[in-house]
Amino acid sequence: MTNYYSFSIDDVVTFMVGGIFSAHKGWKHNPRYHHGDFELIICTKGELHLKVAEQDYTLKPNDLLLVPPYTLMRGTKPSPGNVEFYWLHFILPSNTQLFESTGSLTLSDKDVSPKHILIPQQFKLPDLDFLTILIHQLLNTNSKNAYDRKMANYFMTMIIINISKSTLNQLDFKTRDSERINRLKEWIRTNLYKSPTVQDMADVMQLNPQYLSRLFKKVVGIPPKQYVLQLKLHTAQALLVKTNLSIKEISANAYFDGEKLFMRQFKQMTGMTPSEYRAQFDEIYHNNQVISPTLPIPEEITKHLKDVPDFGEAPQDS
Repeated sequence: MTNYYSFSIDDVVTFMVGGIFSAHKGWKHNPRYHHGDFELIICTKGELHLKVAEQDYTLKPNDLLLVPPYTLMRGTKPSPGNVEFYWLHFILPSNTQLFESTGSLTLSDKDVSPKHILIPQQFKLPDLDFLTILIHQLLNTNSKNAYDRKMANYFMTMIIINISKSTLNQLDFKTRDSERINRLKEWIRTNLYKSPTVQDMADVMQLNPQYLSRLFKKVVGIPPKQYVLQLKLHTAQALLVKTNLSIKEISANAYFDGEKLFMRQFKQMTGMTPSEYRAQFDEIYHNNQVISPTLPIPEEITKHLKDVPDFGEAPQDS
């Protein structure tokens, strides 16, 4: 779960104090309680081991961490080598909103707006070149001069905008990747009867098979080959608890290449044989006769099912 902070792009951040910190091997951050201010830590050398509230973080070069107000931060263990980082304290606008994302946030999510700045609590920057220039300009301002204090606020705001831009660029890539993989998942579902290979999928998507496999795993969490097997097994599970078909018939209608292979892979996934699964779950599903409509159950098998929503048609071998 990742925290994000968002506020209007028209607002300005208030800079408080900041600097560059460096230490030798063995340094550990002292406990510090943040009151009404945020702290932005950007690691440039070595490793920082920190705990913010109850969450542990390890920061490496180009990693940033946003420490929220009213939070205790402390070091968890000594740095394994020399360490260096920027630290910047500031106050976000009063209309700043906090929201959480479980998993991968994308630009299609309702909380992400092009009219808002978006700051992740933890992020890896692609590079620090432009950000470093802004930080040094910020740190060279004179806090005793009213003009410089105003400039410092704008420099701090520009730093936050630069981070938000990098975040949104990354989310844009995630959105495009998710949309592509979702289209592929639908293609797999409707072509499951062919037992599509990674090469088949790569041809459809016009991608290199190795790249497709990496992209699929990044978005879905499992390789495409495992996804195909998982979908077949889920189809078999539905047929086991909703029909009286034999194990051999279920194997064929869940698109497995042979009954023995089906039984072996089914037990590897569930820890039970198909017969044991049917016996254990038959009573549970007796009063819950809904199967996910995304399962590619063959059309001729749906006549064996009772009170099941329309599954749509799955293409069959001619």
